[in-house]
Amino acid sequence: MVMVSDLATSAQKLILIFLPNGAAHVIATKLAEHGYETTVALSIPEVFDALCSDRYGLAVTTRPDIDIVRNIRSIPVVNLEVFFHAVPSDSGLVTSSKQFDDTGFLQRIRALIEPRPGRTEVTQAGSTSNATAGADARWPSRLLTSARSLLGSYIAASPKS
Repeated sequence: MVMVSDLATSAQKLILIFLPNGAAHVIATKLAEHGYETTVALSIPEVFDALCSDRYGLAVTTRPDIDIVRNIRSIPVVNLEVFFHAVPSDSGLVTSSKQFDDTGFLQRIRALIEPRPGRTEVTQAGSTSNATAGADARWPSRLLTSARSLLGSYIAASPKS
């Protein structure tokens, strides 16, 4: 089942949701409200078929199923369980009820799925700038200076024979 939002861009990769039926649809709806395209997979064969394509940039599941997803394809996986927190009662004791941190969940999704400048873009932009080129040329010198300083203090501290 694919849930598509009108706000989603065509370049954005889909999010695969591998959870039990009810939870999967709640999470898919929440993500669709924020403009993310999702696919719900309810079985291992569905996960396998979905991950054989290059359409997914992220999976949402629980701890026991993370290995299943990663054994099929290496993509970032969000463990939904870490976004449930115990709710303290009025007496200060922690009760068995848990609250879902939807703000934290959506921030994690956003950080993992939204495009960022690639390494090649940074490298290409840096090669056109003389200031950046100078900084790149000084990097080995700083590394060598740090190594000499570290080795110098090590030699000075070692016992003489």
